[in-house]
Amino acid sequence: MNKTYIQSRNQSIFNKFYLSITQLFWLITFAFIFGYFTDYPANNLNFTIIITFAIPSLYILWLVIFNSGKAKIIEHGLELNEKGVCYIHYGSKKIISWANFSGLKIKNKFPRMVLLKSSNKENIEFSYYTFSSQQRREIFNYLSSK
Repeated sequence: MNKTYIQSRNQSIFNKFYLSITQLFWLITFAFIFGYFTDYPANNLNFTIIITFAIPSLYILWLVIFNSGKAKIIEHGLELNEKGVCYIHYGSKKIISWANFSGLKIKNKFPRMVLLKSSNKENIEFSYYTFSSQQRREIFNYLSSK
């Protein structure tokens, strides 16, 4: 099987939003706990939270505007071929050969992640929402049979 799954623009925006919200959740949780036990000024915590949310938002906006045309790179992709499984992350590739592939695991934590396990400990991990539900179903079915 030679199949390449590429993240769509809408899925990319949704995934980045999901990951940003989970990071913001953990930051706010930490900020409240930290603020409760210390006298750290609330203004500094608010600034930290705003910056943490603003930077990913600007990054998403930059990708939406400029990652297009002939110079467009694959932000997230998964290639399944006769050699193994290859995860593409902003143009760079990480490969697990079928000989080293030891399974698929879905981490049901916050954020929800997918782990492609390798016997040589060079695992591949990406967000559960990196790919659409149809793409996930096809990927998981194929990898579960390996």
